[in-house]
Amino acid sequence: MADENFHIPVLSNKAIEYLINEKIPEQVLVDGTLGGGGYTKLICEIPSFKGKVIAVDKDENALDFSRERLSAYSDRIEFVNGNFADLKQIISDSGYERISGIVLDLGLSSYQLNAEDGFSFMNDTPLDMRAYKGDTATAADILNSYSKEDLSVLFEKFGDIGNAERLSEAVYKRRKSQKYKTTFDMVNTVKEEYEIGKKNLIDFLAKIFQSLRIEVNNELKNLERVLIDATESLVPGGRIVIVSYHSLEDRIVKNYFRDSVKKFEKTDDPFFDKEIEPVLKILTKKPIVPEREEIRSNPRSRSAKLRAAEKI
Repeated sequence: MADENFHIPVLSNKAIEYLINEKIPEQVLVDGTLGGGGYTKLICEIPSFKGKVIAVDKDENALDFSRERLSAYSDRIEFVNGNFADLKQIISDSGYERISGIVLDLGLSSYQLNAEDGFSFMNDTPLDMRAYKGDTATAADILNSYSKEDLSVLFEKFGDIGNAERLSEAVYKRRKSQKYKTTFDMVNTVKEEYEIGKKNLIDFLAKIFQSLRIEVNNELKNLERVLIDATESLVPGGRIVIVSYHSLEDRIVKNYFRDSVKKFEKTDDPFFDKEIEPVLKILTKKPIVPEREEIRSNPRSRSAKLRAAEKI
C-alpha cells in the first residue's frame, strides 16, 4: 500500500523540532495520530534518539501499514490501536508513568477519504464516518435519529452553516420517507434543497461532512481531554505539539495554551486577582504555517496550523 494512501504529515520537520527536548535524557514520545508513520519515522531516524515511541491510531489499516513500513525500527516503537483521548490509559498500559512529548496531526488521512466509508462526499459509500469501528453511532444514525433542533445546532456549531434550520428541515423531510444510508443520500438532499454552483456546492458539502464527522468521532471533546491529560502526563520540559486544520480545533488549542500560561486568575473580588503557577510555556507565539512549497506539493496542508508548548 503506497505512502500517499495515508495522511502526509504536515510541517513534519518543524513538528519534530518542537517535539523533542534534547535536555530530557530518557525520551518516551507519543505519536497520537500515527497514520502512515511519517512523524514516527522522522523521530526514529534521528541518530541520537534512543528512546521509545508509542504510536497510536484508531485505524487498524494505518497500523498494519506502518508496522511494515517501520519494521526496521520495531525495537523502538510500540503500536497501539486506540484513541489518543485515552492517553493516560495508553501510557499506563505501555508500562510508563510519564512521557517526554506528544504530537498530534488532526487532519484526515488520504486513506480515510479515498477508501473508508462515509468520509468523502465524492464517493457513494455507506454513511459511516467512524474512525474507530468500535464506536456505535454512525453519521447515518445521527441523520436518522437527531431532532431537527439538535441537527441545527450540530450544523451551525461544527460546520458554521448559516440558516442551519433550513438544512435540518430538509434532512427531516427526507428521512420520513427514506432513511439515510449512503453519502449520496446527503448529497442529493443538498442538491434538491439548494440551487448553488459547483464550487459553492463542494464548500457547502465539506462543511456538512465536517460537522457530521466531528459529531461521530467526538473530535473536539477528545481534543480538550487529551490536552489536559497530556499536560498532566508530561515530565518537566516535556512538550505538546498539535497540528490542526480548522478554526474550531485551533481555537481549542490556542485557548488551552493561553489559560495554561496564566500567572493570575480572577476572583470574586474585582480588586484582587489570585496568583497561580503556570503549567506550560508557549513555544510558538504565533502558529507555524506551511510554506508555499509544501502547500504546492500537498494542497491539503494549506489550512494547517502548528502550535507547541512545554511543561514547566
